[in-house]
Amino acid sequence: MKAHKTTLSVRELQKTIGQWKSRKITDSTIAKLLELMLGMTAYMNEDAVYPVENFYDISKALKFKNARYLVEAVRLSGAFGIVPGDNVYGMSSFYSYLWKEKEKTDDSAETLPVTLPVKLPQGDIYNIYTIQDNKNNTSSGRISSAEKSLEAARNFFHLINKNPMDKMQIFTPLIDGFQQKEGLAREDACANLVYLVNELLVPYFASQERFMKSTHVGRLCWLSNLLKSAGGLRMLKDATDAGRRQRVQNLADMRSEQRNNHPLCEFEWTDKESGLRFYDDPLEGMVNIPDNAPPRPGAGAEWNVLSGKWGSYEL
Repeated sequence: MKAHKTTLSVRELQKTIGQWKSRKITDSTIAKLLELMLGMTAYMNEDAVYPVENFYDISKALKFKNARYLVEAVRLSGAFGIVPGDNVYGMSSFYSYLWKEKEKTDDSAETLPVTLPVKLPQGDIYNIYTIQDNKNNTSSGRISSAEKSLEAARNFFHLINKNPMDKMQIFTPLIDGFQQKEGLAREDACANLVYLVNELLVPYFASQERFMKSTHVGRLCWLSNLLKSAGGLRMLKDATDAGRRQRVQNLADMRSEQRNNHPLCEFEWTDKESGLRFYDDPLEGMVNIPDNAPPRPGAGAEWNVLSGKWGSYEL
């Protein structure tokens, strides 16, 4: 594969980076866009474009959160040619002007992204699908092909969830796998599955042109094969990692909320559910305070179990 343009001046590069910074693109994203612009040939097809079927793999290689963030960065940069497509991303491919000549009709810099999937509730598996009310399209009476694909992908997983046999054959093993490999509670394993479906599988299938032409049985076979493939295993890992990050964040939020409850004094905190009193010691960690103890007198005070009194609290 031969590049269309084999040289790039320092001035051109500085100008491009300056434009990206003026558009509030972060330094880390700029580095990723440069890789795409210079050419990641492993993810190009024979026409020197990045096709939609490679978006997910590209997003993982460049450490974007997911393919949607990749697409948003490409659009915002205005430095790539974009071939429109009737899918969830609104594009069938994009390309670097260093590798492919800019088409005369290419107005990618001014093309606005289509509506991307809205994050769905993640309480349990029964929230895996939610009918969404798109007021703009309802009022105009028009629904785009991309939205139809997205709705069809959501409905596909909704049908799986409603069918006891399909649910047992597809969803239950995934939940069991999350639970066993990570040692999770069932609720947390279900949350991993909800993320896998809402954030990864639905956008993936909605972006594939042949999805709308497939029967339900064909889609089930497709899903089964996908989950066994290298790409599917990466999705499972991404869902596992996302679930782990969310649990860490939830725990941090819970601890922060707990420690902001100071009914007696600012130097100790009380757990709202149990009513137990605590303070944080730099060496011992979280220390329980007896119910009958007076309020902790200072930030350096330590509870003496033997004397039943607060020790020196001079810092």
